[in-house]
Amino acid sequence: MTARTPRRKETSGAQQREPRVRRTGRTAGGKVEPLYPRQKRGARSRWKQFFEAVPCVGKEQWKRNRRHMNGYVFWVTVILVLFGLAMVYSTTSFAGDDPLAGVKKQAVFALVGLCAMLFLPRLDYHRLLCLSWCQLYTLSAVLLVATLAFGRSSHGRTRWIRLGPVSFQPSELMKTALVLFFAVYLVNYYYSFSKTPKRVFWMMAVFGGIPAGLIAFQNLSTGLLLSAMVFLITLLGVKDNRMHLGLAIAGAGLFFLAVHYYKKFPFLHPYQIARIESWLNPDANANGSGFQVRLGKYAISAGGWFGAGFGRGVVKQNGLPEPSTDFIFPVIGEELGMVGMSVLILLYAMLLFCILRIACHAPDRYGALLCGGVAVHILLHIVMHVAVVTGLMPNTGVTLPFISSGGTSLVSFMGEIGLVLAVSRGMRPEQLT
Repeated sequence: MTARTPRRKETSGAQQREPRVRRTGRTAGGKVEPLYPRQKRGARSRWKQFFEAVPCVGKEQWKRNRRHMNGYVFWVTVILVLFGLAMVYSTTSFAGDDPLAGVKKQAVFALVGLCAMLFLPRLDYHRLLCLSWCQLYTLSAVLLVATLAFGRSSHGRTRWIRLGPVSFQPSELMKTALVLFFAVYLVNYYYSFSKTPKRVFWMMAVFGGIPAGLIAFQNLSTGLLLSAMVFLITLLGVKDNRMHLGLAIAGAGLFFLAVHYYKKFPFLHPYQIARIESWLNPDANANGSGFQVRLGKYAISAGGWFGAGFGRGVVKQNGLPEPSTDFIFPVIGEELGMVGMSVLILLYAMLLFCILRIACHAPDRYGALLCGGVAVHILLHIVMHVAVVTGLMPNTGVTLPFISSGGTSLVSFMGEIGLVLAVSRGMRPEQLT
C-alpha cells in the first residue's frame, strides 16, 4: 500500500498572477506579502482608506529596521541652499536700505526647511503617507479655491494667500500634495488601472486636471507644470502606458495649434500673447515683452568662462526684472561664468541621481513612487527655468529649486527632500552598497 501524497492547495488565477515580495522583518517569520495590496470593499474599509491607505509596522519594528539616511542627498541639498542664499544676497543687496533684508528672510525659510529635513527622516514614511496623502491634497485644493476668492494680488495676478503674518502660494503646496497623493493612489489601485487602462485618463483628469485648471486660471505656466508632473508621475506608476502615448500625441498637436493660432485662444491674456510673440520673433519686440529674456541672454554671454566675480554683476542693476527669483540663473552666469553654471548643473545631476538610486532600491512601491515624484518635480523646475532664461520657451515665472528667492518654494522642496531621506532609512543593508 503506497502512501498518499498530500494534495496541493488550489489557488485562483488572480492569486497566482499576484506579484509578491518578501519584506524581511515586517511580519513575524518573514511572511510573504503582496507587492501591490488589493483594496477591500465595504463602506467601513473605504472610510479607513483615508487614514490606513498604506500598511505600516509598529514603532519598535521601524526603529529596528531603519538605517542611516543618505548623506549624499542631505549634503548636496545643504550646499545648494547655501549657494542659493549667497545668490539671493548678491541679487538683493543693492536694493533698499538694508542689504541683508532679502537674505535674512530667505534664511528663515531655509532654517524651517532644514528642520523638516532633519525631522521627517526620523519618522516612518508609511505613516507620513497615511496622514498626508489625501488630507494634504484636500487642504491644498481648498486653499486654491480660497485664493481665487480672497487671495492677494501681485503684478496683476492673484497667487498668494495670507494667513496672519505669513503669505504663501497654495500652488507650491499642491505640487507636493500631488507627489504624496499619487505615491499612494497609484500603488493601491494598480490592479484596477491594469485591467482598465482608460481609468488612468480619468484619474489624471480629475485629480490632476482640476487643480491644474484652478491654478492656470491665474498662472498658466504653473498649471502646465502641474499637468506635466501628473503626466510623468503616472507614467512611472502604471503598467500600461498606451494612454500616455495618446496624450503625448494630443499634446504635440495642441502645441502645433498654439504656435500657429495662439491669438485666437480666448483664455490667453494680452501679456501672454505678447510673450509668445516675443518667443517666436525675439527681435521684433526686443525692447518690450522680450526685454527680460534679451537681458538674460546678454548676462549669460557677458560672464564668459569665469564671470565678473561674485556680486559684481551689472545687468541685475540695470533693469533685469526679477533677478532674485525667475531670472536668477543669468545672474549666476554673469557673476560666476560658465564654470559656475556647470558646477550648479553638476550638483543638480548628483542630487537627481541619488534620489533615483534611492527610488530604485526603495523597500516598496510607495517609497519608489514618492522618490520618483520628487525627482520629477525638481527636474521640471530646473528644465523650465533654464529654458525660459535661454529663450527656448516663452517667458514665464518658474523658480530655480533651492536657489531662487521664495519661502514657499524653498520649504516645499526641502520638505520633499526630507521625505526622500525617510525612504532612504528603510533601505536594507545590501541595497546601500
